[in-house]
Amino acid sequence: MKSHLLVPTKNVKRGLECMSYLLSRPVAHQVGMAMIYGRPGLGKTQFSMRYAIEHNAVYMSALKASTPKSFVVELLKAIRALYEPENSTPITGPKARLFREVLDTLNRYTTKVHLPVLLIDEVDNIMHYPHEEIVGMLRDIADNTVAAVVLVGMQDLRDKVAKLNSHYYNRFIYFAEFKALDNSDACLMCKELSDIEIAEDLARYSNEKSQAGGDARKLIKAIRLYEEIAAKLGIKSLNLNDYMKVIK
Repeated sequence: MKSHLLVPTKNVKRGLECMSYLLSRPVAHQVGMAMIYGRPGLGKTQFSMRYAIEHNAVYMSALKASTPKSFVVELLKAIRALYEPENSTPITGPKARLFREVLDTLNRYTTKVHLPVLLIDEVDNIMHYPHEEIVGMLRDIADNTVAAVVLVGMQDLRDKVAKLNSHYYNRFIYFAEFKALDNSDACLMCKELSDIEIAEDLARYSNEKSQAGGDARKLIKAIRLYEEIAAKLGIKSLNLNDYMKVIK
């Protein structure tokens, strides 16, 4: 299975449109905050991680146990790993000084051809009043740099941010909702990711009738199962009829 590929499903295209909008915005007039949101299993994390790898962006996952200080420490680690991997200076000291280093590093590596991008995944973990300072710091990054700050979370993320602080919500300039896969997405994923040929009828079945139900994560599990079945049968392709014979 070709797990390293980012298949251009409609959700991936929505994510890329979001990033393109942020990076082409008039930076003197618009802060670069956006949301990518949707129910679990639709490929938000996969998109964010692959985008970060392919476009020299910062990716990190927010933890429920984060404090403002620990969040800044982890964010600075991620920023250094991308821009200054040789920097071994201990990340210690007051939170304010570390946050200033975050801002200074992002500004230092901003050029005419490179705007920093921060993809913060699992942000539902910090969408609570005890974590409001963390969200405020992300807002401050967008206000004090030209970096694109993208929050990635669940389907009700927009409501959570608005409830937490309406001023933060008003900073966002783009919302990309990841939706359930349709059959064309499922067929494309089967074609691009599988090491065997998965017939369209089986791909559609996987998306409609099996446990996948528009869920990219479960569809990938199904693809792995089909590859295992094909390997046991010594075949290079699998269709719905052959699969039904096996499971019966």
